[in-house]
Amino acid sequence: MSAITRWTLKWAHGEATVQSLGAMLGPVRFELGGGRSISPLHVAPWGEDARWPGLMRALRGEWPCLPFGTVHPPSGLPRDYDLLNSPDDWDHGYGSNHRWQLVDQTSHTLRLRIDYPKDGEIESLERVIKATPNAPILDVSLTVRVRGEVMLPVAHHPTFAVPLDGVEILGCPYRTIHSYPAAVEPGVSRILPDRTATSLTALPTATGSLDVTLLPLTAATEEIVQIAGCQPPFVLRYAARGADVLLDWHADELPDALLWISNGGRTNAPWCGKNFALGVEPANSFFDLGRVVVPPATHPLVDRSGLRFLAGKPRSLHYRLSAQPI
Repeated sequence: MSAITRWTLKWAHGEATVQSLGAMLGPVRFELGGGRSISPLHVAPWGEDARWPGLMRALRGEWPCLPFGTVHPPSGLPRDYDLLNSPDDWDHGYGSNHRWQLVDQTSHTLRLRIDYPKDGEIESLERVIKATPNAPILDVSLTVRVRGEVMLPVAHHPTFAVPLDGVEILGCPYRTIHSYPAAVEPGVSRILPDRTATSLTALPTATGSLDVTLLPLTAATEEIVQIAGCQPPFVLRYAARGADVLLDWHADELPDALLWISNGGRTNAPWCGKNFALGVEPANSFFDLGRVVVPPATHPLVDRSGLRFLAGKPRSLHYRLSAQPI
């Protein structure tokens, strides 16, 4: 298989690379002034490795997921959850696992496009990444075209670096926090499944509460929680680097933020206990399970069924990634 193509934007306040596989954005470097900079997006420790299929070949940074979510339901779900059959085999959608084409590049903009299979609901995706000339800001849009009216779970998938000197989750104002309905990584994950919490500093485990606001954690684990009613921007503080990183989006479309805390808990290849990352995923979805699970009607997130798309009416979603010195 041929090597992955990458394109880079360079401007006075940073540098951003986008790859053809999944249109994944990363790495990104923001210049903060005074000789300081921050590279907030994660690049998987195996880099680019053709032995791994789909998005795993060169997992990194941020990318659009449509339809969002896994195609395999987890084991250990409560009995009152109904299972669905995913219509395809692509975790996070066809676009996450295939090559995009560069449509246009200017001094401050990259435009990419991918056409979906002709037998599917989605016709195409177009992604525009635009640097603000006078600031460390990236504005990103995703335009979706479909073949017929359809409701799809949707998420952006920013994955942030967790350096040894730490990152603090300052987060966002929110309504409540929900834990994953099953163990994310059986035998490893610590947060009790299918619970509700009021703070990221006190998530329930079998041995007491767990504070996940300062990463990396001391014990290996893999966790997913859904922050319901998250009001962006979502803020991460890299104190040792003297920077806050902000993620902003339209909460009326994507009302929640999924947190994926990968803290060395996956020991199988290619993870090998070496992956430390934080996913902050603006979403309209029931966790990453909207394609394979229907929660009971009593679940507080039962209405997180996705966004509606109409044939002949392209719909665009927008978000912003930026950094500022502290």
